[in-house]
Amino acid sequence: MNSFSPSAANEDISIEHNLQRYLETETLLNDFFNAFDYCTKKCINVEIENNGGRPVSGCCKDRYYCISDLDHPTFSLLIREREIRYGTPEHQATPDPVSPCEYHSPRGCRLTTHKSPICLSFMCRKSIDTLRKTYSIYTYDYLGMYYALEWILTGDFSDESYRQFTKSIIDMTRQVKRQAES
Repeated sequence: MNSFSPSAANEDISIEHNLQRYLETETLLNDFFNAFDYCTKKCINVEIENNGGRPVSGCCKDRYYCISDLDHPTFSLLIREREIRYGTPEHQATPDPVSPCEYHSPRGCRLTTHKSPICLSFMCRKSIDTLRKTYSIYTYDYLGMYYALEWILTGDFSDESYRQFTKSIIDMTRQVKRQAES
């Protein structure tokens, strides 16, 4: 008896598609954060200097990926791929732990990809204020970003919403880069 189910196959394709969209969005957000360069330059490096060169946790004060990730097949795939790429949480070694998060290193997050939506979307109040004052970008809302990333993973984001969302990230990145060049 063949156990192949067309609906199960479609669900697997949908899960892969949702994860692919998420990873594409993560790339766009990483480009944005690299252009903005607030976290490393204005926060982590300053705090390390103020702490006598010792590591700091910055905004990583908990195991947010455990607290916030949903029980959903695409989240499960994201976690599996993260663990294949970076190892399981219990196999992370930090000689001077300053954060309860196993993926936090003395210089920040070890994960360059496959981050939890809560980690990927977060910007503190000071960074958002800098985004507004320096770059006149008033549209970044980390909770809105977080929910949009969740909806991408769960498949609850329409194609048009996804297109508009990614365009807004590209537009913010261009604005930051353009202003940095001038």
